[in-house]
Amino acid sequence: MINWKALEAEQDDISRITLSLSTFYRTALNKGKNILLVKDEIANIKSYLDIQLAMHDNSFDVVYDIDDSILKYETLNLILQPLLENAIGHGIDVKTDGRGEIRIEGKENGDFIDFTVSDNGIGMTKTQAALILSKSSNGYGVSNVNERIKLYYGEKYAVKIESTPGAGTKVMLHFPKRVEN
Repeated sequence: MINWKALEAEQDDISRITLSLSTFYRTALNKGKNILLVKDEIANIKSYLDIQLAMHDNSFDVVYDIDDSILKYETLNLILQPLLENAIGHGIDVKTDGRGEIRIEGKENGDFIDFTVSDNGIGMTKTQAALILSKSSNGYGVSNVNERIKLYYGEKYAVKIESTPGAGTKVMLHFPKRVEN
């Protein structure tokens, strides 16, 4: 109804955001399932970032580099959105020089899928990166993703963070390919 009213009032931006919000909730809720296809996780983050770009007056750029070959595989639900939320809130939003950029890469790597979320924000120290992954972190998004990946795929599949203060952050996920049953 909101979309219809927006279109009727010729408010294309409200219509677009409403459709993005609808997609975000549909894929995030995923009928209560913890597993979805990579293509749906990508649809989720695209909707999330569309909303964030509207909220931030398009003040940063987003670059997608996703191999089509990984779209058919399974992944855990909501593993990329918390990484993007951190990239925006702790990297891009606090950046004081130049335009912010977030890059999302998804690649097939033999029997594995690799995701990388990187930003050109303010970066962090190794101590800060380690704290984000710990259970004692003030936030719960990235540490929750880390714990869910380890529980589902095994202890050796954990979130990895590379960051340099003043030069941005790169968060990497690496896990086995699995096909929907």
